[in-house]
Amino acid sequence: MDLEPRISAIEGCASQPELNATLQQIAEDAGFDSYCFLDTGAIHVDTPYYTGTTGDAWETEYADNNFINVDACITRARRTNRPFTWSSVELPQRLGKRKPGAHKTMDAAQDHGFNEGFVIPFHFADERGLVHSSVCTFFWKDKPKDFYRKIAADARYLHLILLYWAQRSIEIRRKTVQAQSSDVVPLNQWAMARKKSRLTDRERDVLAWAARGKTASETADILAISNDTVQTHIKHCVQKLNAGNKTHAVAKAVHLGLVDI
Repeated sequence: MDLEPRISAIEGCASQPELNATLQQIAEDAGFDSYCFLDTGAIHVDTPYYTGTTGDAWETEYADNNFINVDACITRARRTNRPFTWSSVELPQRLGKRKPGAHKTMDAAQDHGFNEGFVIPFHFADERGLVHSSVCTFFWKDKPKDFYRKIAADARYLHLILLYWAQRSIEIRRKTVQAQSSDVVPLNQWAMARKKSRLTDRERDVLAWAARGKTASETADILAISNDTVQTHIKHCVQKLNAGNKTHAVAKAVHLGLVDI
C-alpha cells in the first residue's frame, strides 16, 4: 500500500466527515471492516469524544453498557504507546458465575461479527501543555488467520497513517471550536496560564471531579487515593491558581481550559 498518496489525502481533508471517509477507505483497503477513534484521556467524562464507522448497533450497545469503563483494551491503551491486537490482551480471571465486564465487551464484539481488532493508542500534548489520550481501533470481520497475516505486513504502515490522521483531526476540531466560540482565550494566554499554574495530571484530575460536584471523599474513592491526598492536591491547586478556595480554583481551571468538564 502506497504511503504518500494516503498522507496527501489525509492532509487535504477539510472536515471530519472527509477524514472519516478517507480513513474508512484506508481500513477497507487493508482488509478491515471499520474503525473507531475514541478519547480515552478524560476518565471523568461520561460521553467522551468519538468518531468512527462501526455502525449504530455496536456504538449503542457499547455506550448503553458502559463498556468503556470495563474494556480491557482501553485499560491497556492508557498505559502504552505500542499498538496491539485484541488477542494479545489478558482478560481478568473469571471467578464464579459472574462474567467480568471485559469478557462481556469482547463477547459483544464477536456477537456483532468482529473477530479481531488492531488497537493504536495515542498520547500527546496540546499547545496548553495538557496531555491527551485517545485510541483508534480497526475492526476485523474475516478469518482471524488472515488478520494475523495482514497485521504482520501492515502494522507499521497503519500506525504511521494514524499519526497523520489523528493530527489532522485535532487541527480540524480545534478550528471548528474556535470558529464557533466568540469567547476563546488566545493560545498564547493558554500557554502562559499553563506555564504559570503547572498543575500536575493528578491535580487536574482532582479539580475535574470537583467541577462535576464530587466531594473529596468521593474523589478519593474514584481515583483510589486517600482523602488526605485529595485535600493536599486541592490545597496545591488553590495555591498554584492563586484562588481563594476550592470553588474559585475550579472556576479558574475551567475558564483557562486546564480541566475539562
